[in-house]
This record gives sequence, C-alpha cells and structure tokens, in this order.
Amino acid sequence: MMTSPPTQLDMTARVERALVLLAYFIELDGDAHVPMYEKFEAELAALRATADVRSRANQRLARYKRSGGGNAIISRNLSFNSSDGPLPYFGL
Repeated sequence: MMTSPPTQLDMTARVERALVLLAYFIELDGDAHVPMYEKFEAELAALRATADVRSRANQRLARYKRSGGGNAIISRNLSFNSSDGPLPYFGL
C-alpha cells in the first residue's frame, strides 16, 4: 500500500505531540532529552515560519488576481518559455 507524504499540517501536529512526549521524558529522566527537545522546538518554529510565508504569498496572489484588468494573471504570464516573450513587469 502506497501512502502519501505527510502534509505540513500533519508534520506540525506530529512535532507538537513529540514535544509533549519529550517533555514527559524530561520530567521522568532529567536533562538527557533536552537536546532533542530543543531540536524539535526549532523544527516546529521552522514549520510555522514556512506556513506563515505560504499564507502571506497566497494572500498576495489572491489580492493580485482580484485586481483584474492588466494585473490579472493569465496562464501565458506564468510560462517560462522564452518564445512567449518577456514576462510582464508587475510593478512590485
């Protein structure tokens, strides 16, 4: 059975659960698990930062699409084929 890779939301939830488990281990065993806890905290921060960037990018794209007219994104503008001519300047 082939499974799909976990989504970012799945990974965030998994790392959060791992942090809870590691916190429990730290309570039981002391500082032996602190380095792993710190590593997972950093991973969680990175996942959240990436999600924030994606959210901001999606919001910008949605505003751009709504502006319509000459600013509307059409499939030709997203082409990387040089035979289509240069990409338009978006005035950013």
